[in-house]
Amino acid sequence: MTWKAVARKDFRDSLRSRWFWVISAIFIGLFIGSAYFVGAGLGDIDQQVSTDAFLALLGGRVVALLVPLIALVVAYNAIVGERESGTIKLMLSLPHSRQDVVVGKLLGRSGVIAVPILLGMVAAGITLVVFGINLEIVNYLLFTVLTIVLGVTFVSIAIGISAATSTNRRSMVVSVALYVLFTQLWTYVRRMLLYVDDGLSLGWETAQFAKYSMFVKYFNPIRAYETLAATLYMGSTLDARLYQQSARVRQAYAQILGETPFYLSDAVVVAQFLLWLLIPVAVGYLLFDRAEL
Repeated sequence: MTWKAVARKDFRDSLRSRWFWVISAIFIGLFIGSAYFVGAGLGDIDQQVSTDAFLALLGGRVVALLVPLIALVVAYNAIVGERESGTIKLMLSLPHSRQDVVVGKLLGRSGVIAVPILLGMVAAGITLVVFGINLEIVNYLLFTVLTIVLGVTFVSIAIGISAATSTNRRSMVVSVALYVLFTQLWTYVRRMLLYVDDGLSLGWETAQFAKYSMFVKYFNPIRAYETLAATLYMGSTLDARLYQQSARVRQAYAQILGETPFYLSDAVVVAQFLLWLLIPVAVGYLLFDRAEL
């Protein structure tokens, strides 16, 4: 299968690039630094502290903002760069189909983001154990896998954009715009529900709007990652869904929602998360397959 050859070459080329080593240094430095902060600050207290404190520190805005940004930078020009330079024609003249190129680039660049995250988490785990922090191995492994999936998801988004666009500049602009949307403007997407309610005269009550708003919130892959990570170290699923809210807002939502509804369950949020892993690259491939090179 020639997609394996494309993925292997792309990953090997990345290993020879300084970008791979810069990314590895960023993740290893960030994770070890966070582990040192937790270990030095909490390792000497009488109460036993687990690695969940480290996960809570990383699982908030630190990793959730950095990993997607680096993933987009790694992959936004993966295909369109070959297209602009003309090497895509040479690649397709070999026994590679356009599907092989898209799948191979996706897997190759996913390796570029996954390996540094894995190295950083291993280094951080060793640091925490040295400081005497109790290693919650299951939660730690799940968090590592979840963080890698976050990176691969944004690689998939970037590959889809790279396959669908015809220039590096367009790919970069769309990638930056999506990153800003997910990190800064998603609240306005949720507020569009108000215009839908007014425009269609649906007459939603406050409780109904709150429920729909929460559902839309976790269509954002970054927010989905954050709440799934919070599920690992918070007391309940509903607490994880409301992890960034004040105590007053949590209490209000708890009264509205009662027990965690199905549409906010882990299974539904995981499904929303994985849609971003599958759909952008599929749409990008369909457009790339029809494009004249």
